[in-house]
Amino acid sequence: KGYVINLGDAGVEIVVEGFESKITSFIEILKKESPVVSEVKNVKIVFKPFKDRFKEFTIEKSRNKDTVASGIFPPDIGICEECAKDMEREGSRWFNYAFTACASCGPRFTGIYQLPYDRERSHMKDFPLCEHCKREYRDPMDRRFDAQGITCSICGPQMSLYDAQGVKTQTDDVFSAAANLLNLGYIVAIKGIGGIHLATLADDDEVIRKLRTRKKRPSQPFALMSPNLEEVRKFAYLNRLEEKILTSWRRPIVLLRKKRSSLISDLIAPGLDKIGVMLPYSGIHLALFKRIKTSALIMTSANPPGLPMIIRNDYAFKYLHGVADYFLLHNRVIVNRCDDSVLNIILNKPSFLRRSRGFVPDPIDIPIKKGSALALGAELRNSAAVAANGRCYLTQYLGDITTLESREFETEAINYLKNLLNITCNPDVIGCDLHPGYMTSQLAEEISQETGVKLIKSQHHHAHISSVSCENMLGLDEEVIGIALDGAGYGSDGAIWGGEVIKSSYKFFKRVGHLEYLPMPGGDLCAYYPSRMLVSALTNILDDDEIRDITGNHVKLNLPYGEKELEVILKQARKTETIKTSSAGRFLDSIAALTEICYKRTYEGEPAILLEALAKKSSKEELSFEVEIEKINGLYVLKSSKFLHDLIKMKNNTKNQVLAYYGQKYLVNGFAEIASTIAFEEGIDKICLSGGVFANEYILKELWRLLSARGFKVLFNTMVPPGDGGTALGQAIISLANVI
Repeated sequence: KGYVINLGDAGVEIVVEGFESKITSFIEILKKESPVVSEVKNVKIVFKPFKDRFKEFTIEKSRNKDTVASGIFPPDIGICEECAKDMEREGSRWFNYAFTACASCGPRFTGIYQLPYDRERSHMKDFPLCEHCKREYRDPMDRRFDAQGITCSICGPQMSLYDAQGVKTQTDDVFSAAANLLNLGYIVAIKGIGGIHLATLADDDEVIRKLRTRKKRPSQPFALMSPNLEEVRKFAYLNRLEEKILTSWRRPIVLLRKKRSSLISDLIAPGLDKIGVMLPYSGIHLALFKRIKTSALIMTSANPPGLPMIIRNDYAFKYLHGVADYFLLHNRVIVNRCDDSVLNIILNKPSFLRRSRGFVPDPIDIPIKKGSALALGAELRNSAAVAANGRCYLTQYLGDITTLESREFETEAINYLKNLLNITCNPDVIGCDLHPGYMTSQLAEEISQETGVKLIKSQHHHAHISSVSCENMLGLDEEVIGIALDGAGYGSDGAIWGGEVIKSSYKFFKRVGHLEYLPMPGGDLCAYYPSRMLVSALTNILDDDEIRDITGNHVKLNLPYGEKELEVILKQARKTETIKTSSAGRFLDSIAALTEICYKRTYEGEPAILLEALAKKSSKEELSFEVEIEKINGLYVLKSSKFLHDLIKMKNNTKNQVLAYYGQKYLVNGFAEIASTIAFEEGIDKICLSGGVFANEYILKELWRLLSARGFKVLFNTMVPPGDGGTALGQAIISLANVI
């Protein structure tokens, strides 16, 4: 007897009366047998004298809290097995009903306006319960008891099918009609839980080419949705951990090794050995797959470049005109747009490329328990963060913050988190990237000026390494050696860093080693055209005639303006004012050009991703090379230009995949040597790995193996992406450390 009440911070309070032995047993069961989608992080128990206050056990009306919250907020939960069975059972009110849900599944983060999570504070407020649903909602023995998101075909949202002009199609079964259109090779925009996807067949080259043309996405891989594991196994390899994560209630996209199969087109992930696959996570998807017999559908975000994910029907018609042939939309509001999460499994742990649906807004415990912080993140593949009361809450994936619309999305996402946390006052500190040109940095400056709150600008790679330290709850003053490898980060000396070894705690960092500086004539043009980077690197050790001879037509033919552009690059590269970079990403790009797999980047990280796939084909034959490290101005410098020159000289007698493998191996061996040397000198036993390059499976595994073999504890990101999507966590902890 007693009650349970939902508190405003998404925790719960349970008051029970009875025999002490039974109460103790109840508490143990609560800890050990909590529902799959629940999380019991802390239980505070208080025993009081028996007063015989209660006649039964009840659920009380949720309570708002006036204090800053520190609880767990519900992410979106994939449809459960029982609800899926309800959709299959003829005669039930949920037969073929796409919005079937119960207390254990359904939208949460994408549908809640405000905590505590009750129907009137969610997108379900527009759909009053029918009498049947009311009875189930009030019945303690029903699994839909007190479930805020329940509905049925009588009282709930409905799907409709529209043509390209926005005219509603008259049909008794919109899912059968949509399935027929997909089978005919049409592209259908589908409104789901957190936004709108574009769906089409995964085995039809012609329709995939059409989708790529319309999306202006010539080679970036598409994600797939498959109806079940049995179908996934027909075109991808699966291990037990991958199966477990795919079928979990979080339902992320998981990168899987491709099989040779005619069931999916090679155009889905050109040149790559892995594909992103997810299982249906809503009744909408189940209803569609019931009517279409295929192993997989392409299911890719519909948002145009530079714009956030589309969540409104009118915006779908506006922005997807000429892209989608038909629209399968519903009349339920998406409160909070949220893209699919994407992860890879490396060293038997998740490595996020995107942390979003199913994981957000789960908090991350942080080692600083006092104070609050707002962190704006980096620029590309961004997430922001709010930290309070020893926890850090990251926003959903925000994409690249390079347009006014994306900047507005970031502001909305931050305000939403603050609303959930019941934060009405200003944070104690604001964090952002050191780069003054990032829109996120400019937004942080504006917020700081408007509120008078102190702004801490974190160096990009310090934030990367601090995110790893934070995930692992390292102490405030604990020092680590960090290896930060990525495409670009604004350095303290004004150069573009990206291949760094640092000694750091949350409060400070010191650069102790880096990749050799290479010129970047034309700045970001070198990131888009890898051949430019290769030529520029060679200017460090060769004269112009030698470069012309050694590169020959190979480079000239793969520059947009041929020989004329080559001459401009040679001239600009030798100017003292030309931007310099120590980027590991640009080093890998150079090898991608050398091995002839990528001459023009069409999506972020493409050259390095293709290089990784190529290197996996290597026979790993022995090549003779030595890692060249030089100490310059007190810093260990891994030389790269001579190594690139050596690879070019081997090119006529060595397969490209072997060159690709040894390009990665040189980077790994060099940084393992620098980091371990410094760690031994400093007496530091922990080495942290972070930065977008650590999405590369070989580089992460091999660095972990080499450093572990030398006795170090090697730490890397498993809770946030190693790329820029995790820097907000690092910025938050750095900022807090510098003000408490």
